[in-house]
Amino acid sequence: MNTSLSRTAEVIRNKYGELLTLEEVAEVFRYKTVAAVRKAHSRKTLPVNLYRFKGRAGYFARAEDVAKSIENMNPS
Repeated sequence: MNTSLSRTAEVIRNKYGELLTLEEVAEVFRYKTVAAVRKAHSRKTLPVNLYRFKGRAGYFARAEDVAKSIENMNPS
């Protein structure tokens, strides 16, 4: 893992923890609503994978995946 990715992952973990809720995913990736995140997920255009965990309601994204996605974005 490179230093930039390590730093990004650390910032995300410090703010959100290891798992991000859909609300937090919307905040990080600047989606207007959670519904927009769900739609992107169903269209397979969301930049991270979402996971469900037994005993936990809803979907979650891993902080590591979010950091990698941010680092891999090309500035335009």
